[in-house]
Amino acid sequence: MTGPDRIIPLYSSSSGNATLIKSHGMYIIIDCGVSCKMMTKALVSCGVYPEDVSAIFLTHRHTDHINGVPVFSRKYHTPIYGTRATLAVLDNLSSTVTEIEENDIITLKDGPEVRAFPTPHDVPGSVCYRVINRDTGSSIAVMTDLGRVNDGMKGFASASDVILLESNYDPYMLEHGEYPWPLKKRISGGHGHISNPESAEVAEYFISQGTKRFILGHLSPHNNTPDVARTTFTSYLTDRGLVENIDYEVKIAKKDIPSEGYVL
Repeated sequence: MTGPDRIIPLYSSSSGNATLIKSHGMYIIIDCGVSCKMMTKALVSCGVYPEDVSAIFLTHRHTDHINGVPVFSRKYHTPIYGTRATLAVLDNLSSTVTEIEENDIITLKDGPEVRAFPTPHDVPGSVCYRVINRDTGSSIAVMTDLGRVNDGMKGFASASDVILLESNYDPYMLEHGEYPWPLKKRISGGHGHISNPESAEVAEYFISQGTKRFILGHLSPHNNTPDVARTTFTSYLTDRGLVENIDYEVKIAKKDIPSEGYVL
């Protein structure tokens, strides 16, 4: 399988998440939170047949990240990787299932190295991933459903070539929106999601460590918009002397169709 490494967000929101990554000549998917039919449609639109996917890595057990796994696995026999707590809620899988640890390093045969790291999300066994091309050293990190970003997570993703970074909500929109108070608290309380300002702040750190390309993902359809997320991100970095398209690039992952990603 020739061609450069790349990342394409297929779906990215609380309605469903899936990210296609090509690394070390192999296609893998991070999360499969939409139906098999939707996954197949998205993959084919990107020029990839479902049979070409060598593995699916799951971040955690919430429905918007695992919804399509059982049917996809039965239809295409794609190997599934996830922590014990994540795999425990999945039934009727007909493909190879591999349990991983929250700090695992998995080397796929004839493929990339995939590293997992625990995230303080509000379910057990939640992880983020970094996919590393063992020939070139290039790497792609997928960091969503973070709750908050600690020093360990920063170190884990530092110097990645591309980071798909959560930018879930605008604090004002969440505070003044229609969500009930317990849900608002769950989202913003350090074990749910990170906000647009938090995403921009951690991106400043990653830029200082060499990352130039970002995709903002997992935007809330109720408490955020692509324009608000982008403006918050770029304004924060501009205030700190960082210039878009010189010091960094940023794209926004779309909710329900494949997005423009990056070719490494």
